[in-house]
Amino acid sequence: MRSQPVLRAVLFTVLVLLVGTAQGAFTSTRALAADTVTWRQTNLAGLGYLASGEIDGADGPRTHAALKAFQRDNGLDEDGVYGARSELALHRQVQAVQSKVGAAADGQYGAGTRSAVANWQRNHGLSADGTAGPATMNALALGRTVELTAQRMFAAHGWSVSAQFSCLQRLWDGESNWKVYATNPSSGAYGIPQALPGSKMATAGSDWQNNPATQIKWGLTYIDGRYHTPCGALSAWQSRSPHWY
Repeated sequence: MRSQPVLRAVLFTVLVLLVGTAQGAFTSTRALAADTVTWRQTNLAGLGYLASGEIDGADGPRTHAALKAFQRDNGLDEDGVYGARSELALHRQVQAVQSKVGAAADGQYGAGTRSAVANWQRNHGLSADGTAGPATMNALALGRTVELTAQRMFAAHGWSVSAQFSCLQRLWDGESNWKVYATNPSSGAYGIPQALPGSKMATAGSDWQNNPATQIKWGLTYIDGRYHTPCGALSAWQSRSPHWY
């Protein structure tokens, strides 16, 4: 019977260790989640979708609104949910900025990237705030939205944005609403230009399944080769029922 106090002490020590370990794991998990939200906010703020003062690690309404705006600009479903597709697009956009300003292209808009952007802005006569907002991205010759990405490719086809873009806008509004992952449930046509099959777009890049720039590049080349201009493609699309081009 004299061994019972010893046994109780051992059991109590084990229990304390187990509880401490569980609490530590819980705290680490919470910290990891907060860091993930913080990086998401940092990237969104770096691209001008969120004010830097709103980087707080809390996944609240302002962060959701900023993410929805980013998703809309980049051809994603505007649900405010930070899934794999949004993560890929956000990191890709940050990397594009980093490559232009000479920062390490790690997809994270940290202090080094902000400094590199500010230096680039200063050297090009822009307000040196370190944020790659619309004006800075335009000066960097980067398409901030899927529509602007398409416009930047018009010159290669000899098209005027003022004369032809409205036709492309209407065409791809009707085909996919400019969504990267749009899939026709009947035919299987895929992506912003609704290529059939989608794998045709591999001629423009191996990332055709998820990169709007690759899809747009293929789509404009297809339009040029078959209809010569976006307005020619729109005219053909409108003449057919159901619509296709």
